[in-house]
Amino acid sequence: MLEKDEYGYVLKIVSNFPYHPWWRLTAQLVEGFRDKKKTGLVSSVGIYSPKFGLGSFENPKMIGRGQVDAGIINPPVTAKMAMEGKGPYKEPVGELRAIARFPEPDYIFWLVAEELGVGSFEELAERKIPLILVSGRSGPTGPDTLTWTVEQVLKHYGFSYQDIESWGGKVLFPGPAVVGVPLVRSGQANAIFQEGVHHPMWEQLADARPLRCLSPSREVVDTMKQTYGFSEAIIPKGRLKGIEEDLLTLDYGGWLLTCREDLPEELAYVLAKVSDDRKDAIAAPYKDNPKHLQSFEIPITPQHLCTKCVIPLHKGAEKYYREIGCLF
Repeated sequence: MLEKDEYGYVLKIVSNFPYHPWWRLTAQLVEGFRDKKKTGLVSSVGIYSPKFGLGSFENPKMIGRGQVDAGIINPPVTAKMAMEGKGPYKEPVGELRAIARFPEPDYIFWLVAEELGVGSFEELAERKIPLILVSGRSGPTGPDTLTWTVEQVLKHYGFSYQDIESWGGKVLFPGPAVVGVPLVRSGQANAIFQEGVHHPMWEQLADARPLRCLSPSREVVDTMKQTYGFSEAIIPKGRLKGIEEDLLTLDYGGWLLTCREDLPEELAYVLAKVSDDRKDAIAAPYKDNPKHLQSFEIPITPQHLCTKCVIPLHKGAEKYYREIGCLF
């Protein structure tokens, strides 16, 4: 639970590993506490790595159990599922609240090698294609959110990861897309269902190997929205070589700074203020990239931070956003 020493709060934030963009984001938040320390509110701030490397899955549990005080969750719907004990969560983690949503535009690619001759999920199921599929990652406590989400979509079409292996295929769980994409490019796999689309590796993959992009049906996307709270997105025509029309997919965007409901209001307020104060520095490493390769909607605005959070804002954060005129 939240610690306090003679100088103020000892704040713990769970992020990801030091090479990960979340670490850079949370490092900027820590930098923002330099001046805030002068108020005597916060004594020190520590950044923690996630259990088993499963940041999107384990971070909500670490926050809910009080092992840390705040953390980054992606996509925001993960926080909702964790609170409700739905989806990959076997039980509720407790009441979580939003501090700030950093507007990362992202969605899921559903790419298969062109030589497979497959144009739909229905065809995958009907022909029982022995895919060598790259997904996300899995650990001792289960799959990460992406890995779980992908399989839920497959199950809507009547098959699972286990079925793919029963057809003579294989499902690989190497981790993030930066690890998985090279497996497809090198020929070690012939399909990848992954997120993290704001990276040039995807264009490089499509240039090196002919691909087709599948699209989940309107019915499947609506079911994921209604059952779990997901949002939809569009993969635009021409986004990669071989994508010849706009395609429906699941949204996977938004890095949500989250805390427990019982975090002191004064601390949630200052976390929201620090997020706002540091938003330009957080966006700075990406601002000169082509728009489709920017990790954030730039410029990041206060309106970005306080909207589309999926879960309620903490009262302290809400107070801050109301004071600056973002909420009415």
